[in-house]
Amino acid sequence: MDRFLSRTEIAVILLYLFSGLVHTTIAPGAFDGLVHLRIGPLVLAPPLVLSGDSPHYLVSVNSLIEDGDFDLANNYQQAEQGDWDLGARFRGVQIDHHADRDRLGRERGTHSPFFALLLAAVTWPFRGTAWVEPVCIWMTQIVTLAGLLLLGRRWSLGSPWLLALALATPLWCYSRDLWTEPWVTSIWIVMLHCRGPATASLLGFLGALLKYPFAVVPIAMGCVAIWEKRIKDGCALIASGALALIVTVLSVGYLFREVDHFSFFHSGSHLGFDWPFDGTLGLLLSPSKGILWFFPFLAWGLWELRRRKSISIYVPLMAFFLLHAFYEEWQAGTGLAGRYLVPTLPLLVMAVARSLPQGVLFRASLVWSALWGMLAGLLPALVQDRNPWQVVAHVVDKLFP
Repeated sequence: MDRFLSRTEIAVILLYLFSGLVHTTIAPGAFDGLVHLRIGPLVLAPPLVLSGDSPHYLVSVNSLIEDGDFDLANNYQQAEQGDWDLGARFRGVQIDHHADRDRLGRERGTHSPFFALLLAAVTWPFRGTAWVEPVCIWMTQIVTLAGLLLLGRRWSLGSPWLLALALATPLWCYSRDLWTEPWVTSIWIVMLHCRGPATASLLGFLGALLKYPFAVVPIAMGCVAIWEKRIKDGCALIASGALALIVTVLSVGYLFREVDHFSFFHSGSHLGFDWPFDGTLGLLLSPSKGILWFFPFLAWGLWELRRRKSISIYVPLMAFFLLHAFYEEWQAGTGLAGRYLVPTLPLLVMAVARSLPQGVLFRASLVWSALWGMLAGLLPALVQDRNPWQVVAHVVDKLFP
């Protein structure tokens, strides 16, 4: 009888869960009132948000479960006074508010309210405590690991390639923090597995609510289905993406009804668009934000998808990529390179596996990718907003001041 979990799967689960307990860049006093253990320069403690959008997702969750509303003004203020609303790292720290202030003085968050609603459904028993933060991250890790296990088993992704996806891409780094990308990644994996249109459409609807640009994926999948003469399936998928956008516009419009400017999504700078030339090159080749400088083995997947013309995978992936290439803010703010492309990683790694790559160049690129993937998974603060050479220079400067 086969094992319930293979050794590879057990190793990935343990690495993902344990790495979230290891912390480095912590201000004095941040752990007061939180279970922790100091070991030299490291601290063992429950998972904590690091930077970027993560604390702003968390403050929305705390606003819902503590106050029952989406007004973040008092929650940002409480965090500045030492509360847990933004997470342990940001207690007593003043940071930019990811919010629009309306005529009544309320601050409405510019991130998806549906992500906060989903997390609040589980975290409400912990309201007012430091445990909201780690529970949110544990949920993210569980969803990510579930997607990895499903991909490995249902799509017969061999152990070496499962390891490549888990350890040689930015997925590990983002799954140990509070981001929407790992959730959308797992949703896309399950959508590929679904045989009927109902579940895939429901998941496409959910994914688009969590991260609005994901709506292009069920819509593109629906167009492919219609092209393949699966008319009902295609219409259901297209409808799910379109309905998610309609629900989002109506819901966000209601929340921001007292704001003195109009926007469909009120997503701050992330709704600016430009010609995709800079975004296309930047997403792939920018020294600090391009995914191929850190994870070059994925290039074999891009080429394989193009050659085989797997339209059921290629068309949604390219639609998702091009939508982000049109963003003026394709850099995705603070974070490791390739944040916006994280949901496409399973598709790219599957394509690499099917191409049966060989040769010294590929093996060297895979080793290079694995080094950066594991470094980012274990020490994410070291690699954020730096290119590979800046990371090396930073380490050398710390070791030999």
